[in-house]
Formats: sequence, structure tokens, C-alpha cells
Amino acid sequence: MPRALPPLPDVLILTPTEFTTAAASPTSVLDWVRSPNGQQQGDHGSCAAALLPADDDVVLVLPPRTVSWHRVTLPKVAAARLRAALDGVLEDRLLNDPSDLHFALEPGSRPGQTLWVAACHKAWLKSWLQVLEAAGRPVSRIVPSLWPTSAAGGDRSETVHWAHDEGDGVWLSTANPLGVRSVPLRESSTSTFGPSSTFGDSTFGDLGPAASNTHGHLPTASDPATTRWLADPSITALAEQACNQRFDLMPPPAWLLRCAQSDWNLAQFDLSLSSGARRNQRLRQSLRQFRSAPAWRPARWGLAALLLSLMGGLNAMAWMERSAMAAKQAAMTQALRETFPGENLVMDAPLQMRRGLARLQQASGTLSTSDLEAMLAAIAAAAPNAAPTALDFSAGDARLGAWNVPEPQLQSLQQALNERGWAASVEGGSLRIRPKAP
Repeated sequence: MPRALPPLPDVLILTPTEFTTAAASPTSVLDWVRSPNGQQQGDHGSCAAALLPADDDVVLVLPPRTVSWHRVTLPKVAAARLRAALDGVLEDRLLNDPSDLHFALEPGSRPGQTLWVAACHKAWLKSWLQVLEAAGRPVSRIVPSLWPTSAAGGDRSETVHWAHDEGDGVWLSTANPLGVRSVPLRESSTSTFGPSSTFGDSTFGDLGPAASNTHGHLPTASDPATTRWLADPSITALAEQACNQRFDLMPPPAWLLRCAQSDWNLAQFDLSLSSGARRNQRLRQSLRQFRSAPAWRPARWGLAALLLSLMGGLNAMAWMERSAMAAKQAAMTQALRETFPGENLVMDAPLQMRRGLARLQQASGTLSTSDLEAMLAAIAAAAPNAAPTALDFSAGDARLGAWNVPEPQLQSLQQALNERGWAASVEGGSLRIRPKAP
């Protein structure tokens, strides 16, 4: 069986619960949800940054009223000058100085296209990123809670209404092809954002008369085939009474998971991740989709079948090799016992057979490769004109010195002996020769 792949790291999706324009602090509270694969909901809760679960992939979701949306035509300029060009295009449409805002382009944007640009307060966003970084939970992606449905491959006719509690009041946020807007269903007396966002001209961007519906008027019933009404379970009754419309339940953890599954990533320009971090992020996302997405189920089954077939083939080949090796060892053992009946215990058949052959040669007086005569005969056959005048022999090892030929010719003799199956070496003008080990 193939070894199971190690589990992918959990995704931690979080969003601020304190809806103020003040900078984030280590005690600021966030709602969070964990997902084992980016598709299914796991544990969830609310706590400060230091108490969050530790995960490799952290996604920060920005509340609807912290982001304003602007429909612009992207200038055809170099990437290094794109941010400055956006400042010029959006300067007349913003309530804030463009240098105080962070911009992000919709996914798949190209120069010359008309597209959506998201804007939010840069200092406020950086404070959250710094708090999470200090707590050991660095953010890998930044996504909006809602985005225009005409962006990032959305259905241009779709409208999404989301009733939710932001702590300072109950709001109904709407996303459609015209942009994103938020309408108060019940506003507290301590609201810090108010009906109009401090981060831009309006939640609808630069749509002119359409922006007059930014606040003060609730949406009316529309085509149910292209409209979704979603609400936090705790405020569903209030939303249905205010809008005279049935809402489907959408708990906050499920909504956060929906946001993380979008193609948006607001970490761009000066807040963009390094190229290595982006590659790792895309790799984790691709692995997570391959592991859990229903569309990849046939590929997963195919990969599993391929691995099983490969493992089965490798095991079959290994079994055949082991069988062939065992057959050869059995044949050598049988040949040893038939040739030398006295060898009862077989430990190393080739070595025992070689020793037995040497004993037979010695008993019959036949020359063997360990005898001096065999060594001298080999030297005479390799170099008839070469002769030593000094000899030292002991147990199959001969040293011959004081040759009558120059050293280069002695080197040639050594090479010839090695090619004929002897172990020869030249050591200090002497030739050492002995039988080559089997």
C-alpha cells in the first residue's frame, strides 16, 4: 500500500470584531474559524491575536464598511508606476488623501481594462497586520467580505444580501454588479463608522446617481433566481421583519469560509507578499483544492490507482529478483555438496569451493595460482625479456626486485598481469604479484 500523504496545514480565517477606526492593539478581538482543507468548516471562536490557533495559512477578512469600491479603467503604464497612476485616477473620487489609502485590483486585471479597485485605510490595515505578525500569525492573504459580483468572474446578474451584526449595529450589506453598499438595520448610539464609510467616497464608488441608495433605503424583493438573501442566525428575525423577505441562515464561520474561497487577495503594492511567499501560497491552495475539491475527485482516484499499480509492479519485480537470487544460491550450494561431500555446513559456497579446489590441487601435486611456479610462468608469458634478480615469496604472495628492464617496461608488465587475472602492483622498483581474490 502507498504511504498516505501528510495532512495539509489548516487554514485560519479571521476578521476583526471591534469596528472602530482606531489602530488595532494586542488586546483587539477577532472572530476566527479553522478549515482543514479550505472547503470544510472546523473549530471557530473569538479571541485576541495571541490566543489564536497557530496555522501556516492565515486569511484576514475585511468587514464590508472598511472597503470602498471604484470602477476605473486601468492605465497602460509600467507595473512600477501603476500605484501612482491609480492615485491620479481616484483622487477626485475619494474623501481621503490617496496616500492614506491602500488600493488593490481585482483578480486577473490587465492594463487598459475597466475593472474594480478596492480601497481601504492603509494605517488601519497595517495595524492589524502588525498585531498578527507580532503574535506569530502572519497573514498570507487579505480578502474582502463582499465584492462586486461583476468582478473576478462573478455572475453579472447576481445580487447577494448579507444581514450581519458588526458590534456597533446590525447592517444589511449588498453586493451586485454595481458595487457594494451597507444599510443599517439597527444602529447603536455609539456607532463609529456610521452609514458612510470614512475610507472612500461611498460604498458604491463613482456610480453617480446610483450611489444615492448607499444608505437610508432598504433593498426590495427581486428575482429569486439571481438574488441570495443571507443572514446571521442571531438577527434573522430582525432582517426578515425589516425587509419583508425570507433570509437563509449563514452563520459567521460559514461566511468567513465563503470569503476565503474567493479569488481576491488585497495584499498588493506596498502590502504585497514576497514572490516566494506568493508561490508557497499558490502551491498550498492548489494542493488543498486537489485534495478536497469535488472537481478533482476523478484525478485523485486516478492517482491512487496509478500508485497502487506502481507499488504492485515494484513488489512483483522485487519478488522475482529474490526468487532468482535464492535459486542461484541453492544451485551453488548443491554444486558444492555434490563436488565436496565433506562440506556439511555451507556458509559461503564460492569461497568454500575455492578452498576445496586448492586442497585437491595441493594433494595431487597440481600447480595452483598460489604457487611460485605459476607466478613465474605468468611473468614469462607477459614479458619474456624481463627477469628479476631478487625474490621474496610466502604463501601465495611474491615480491620480485632488481629487474633488468627500466621502470616504464615494469609498469607495462604490471598492466599485462592485471589483465591476465593477477593482482600485480609496483612498489619501490619491486613487482608484487599474487592471485586475484575471487
